[in-house]
Amino acid sequence: MEGQIFADSVETYQVNIININQEIGSISNQEGKYKIRANIGDSILFTSLQHKTYTLRVEGRNLKAKTSIFLELEINELPEVTINQYQLSGDLSSDIDQVKVNFVDQRQFGFGVPRQLEKIDREIYSASTGMLTPLIYAITGEAKMLRKRKANAIIQSNKNRVLRNVSADFITKDLNIPRIYVDDFAYFCAEDEQTMTTLEKNDPLALIDELKLKSIAYLKLKEITK
Repeated sequence: MEGQIFADSVETYQVNIININQEIGSISNQEGKYKIRANIGDSILFTSLQHKTYTLRVEGRNLKAKTSIFLELEINELPEVTINQYQLSGDLSSDIDQVKVNFVDQRQFGFGVPRQLEKIDREIYSASTGMLTPLIYAITGEAKMLRKRKANAIIQSNKNRVLRNVSADFITKDLNIPRIYVDDFAYFCAEDEQTMTTLEKNDPLALIDELKLKSIAYLKLKEITK
């Protein structure tokens, strides 16, 4: 099923299209055009931050020809209430910098003061607390993608920590890892919980012993001849 969405500011605010029956979703492009897989009888939800939600029950004619969708602006006339102080676009990656979810009260977890969240953590927090429509992100896989990005960021950080604690010369000369594989070996270590636990102990001798074991496993995995 495909067609055109007509609405004010549709070129600025993305419209989310969700097939409730099949639990799949897509978004409109800057021209307001959309496309989504659908069968007769499916309920299609059209929603955005700036417009009233519209639901369409798919009929045969919707599959044979392009379907035009007309959305109305969401207007709230409550006095002295700021409806959209952040001017969100519906794109999480750009909206997150405007959403003030910088701190989470972690006293319930034993911390004495609130901890400032990293950008990726703010994205996950916002997507899961209703600020940026968690249903939409769940269906489109946005939340899953964010968590994967966070996991990759942690591994990248751990890799840099490994290289800060041991020199490239140590890796190549003492561990016999070819120089072209130094970064790859650091990533290999960064993905190992035991190695990172050893690094946290700030015990150089224990770290060296751990890295020697990791180098043996790495060389065997890569089938590199010393």
